[in-house]
Amino acid sequence: MTERWNIDRARELSITLVDGVRVGHSTDVDGATGCTAVVCDRDAVAGIDVRGGATASREIELLDPCGLVETVQGVMLSGGSAMGLGCCQGAVEYFLNLKRGFVTEQGVVPIVVGAGLYDLGLGDGGAYPTKADGLAACESAGVDFERGNVGAGTGAVVGKIHGHENATKGGLGSAGWETDDGLKVGAIAAVNAFGDVVDSGSGKIVAGARKDDGTALDTALDTAAAMIAGDLRPIRFGSNTTLCVVATNAKLTKAEATVVARIAQAGIGRAVSPCYTQYDGDMVFVLSMGDVECDVNRVGVLASRVVEAAILDGVLCAESLHGVQSV
Repeated sequence: MTERWNIDRARELSITLVDGVRVGHSTDVDGATGCTAVVCDRDAVAGIDVRGGATASREIELLDPCGLVETVQGVMLSGGSAMGLGCCQGAVEYFLNLKRGFVTEQGVVPIVVGAGLYDLGLGDGGAYPTKADGLAACESAGVDFERGNVGAGTGAVVGKIHGHENATKGGLGSAGWETDDGLKVGAIAAVNAFGDVVDSGSGKIVAGARKDDGTALDTALDTAAAMIAGDLRPIRFGSNTTLCVVATNAKLTKAEATVVARIAQAGIGRAVSPCYTQYDGDMVFVLSMGDVECDVNRVGVLASRVVEAAILDGVLCAESLHGVQSV
């Protein structure tokens, strides 16, 4: 593969470009919710960066570089807000059956970190992923997986400043890239942002809030501009989020994985406008799954590009659902 970056080419690849990573979903279309499991076939050194002001998460404190636990077995992304985090227990059971986890005198304790997005405004507001769904997602995990209205992206919506009736369907996307010298970086993104998704190359809004008098995206509102002008009606606090998982074959320490996660947040910054608001729970997980020696900053910059591509992929793969139109 050429080293010259191409976002369309990146969207043809996925996070499973990195050896040892598999992805599975559990999807409830009627309820407009679901969960996505990122399963690591060997333990992964992990880091995280959290920017949003309204997070729903599980065990992410373990990823602090000062913490005891160095590796994780998987990451769960879920709909259903905090209630949906129960699906993580299904992933714990999956790895417990494989006898994989943090080793103690009494046996292994699987380490599964997770994050949830708020999708209760679409479909059945009482639906959320359960332990059984989390187990099913892990058991279905493979190298090839669906994108769009699946898993954690099932009930995702973007551009919600004027409500779902004037928003655009979000979804689950992925992308990847391999350099000529063998560095691999892939990402998956569940795109449920408060803001709009933007093509950073052209500056065009790809998916987002629509004007009250129009349904086509050529009548895009421009959420950031509307907010600057004082249009804040009505905003649902905590009802949004962009969740990303990055995997790489670069050999990283826990601290370096955290640095990569921090740099990779730039991908959200380029693709979502506005992002990191008090209404969002934006976060990036990073999984180091290899032994390729590489400068941590280089890995981070590539990760930011791949995250951006995965976000774009999420909205382009989405389909209209429960009255919310897709791109």
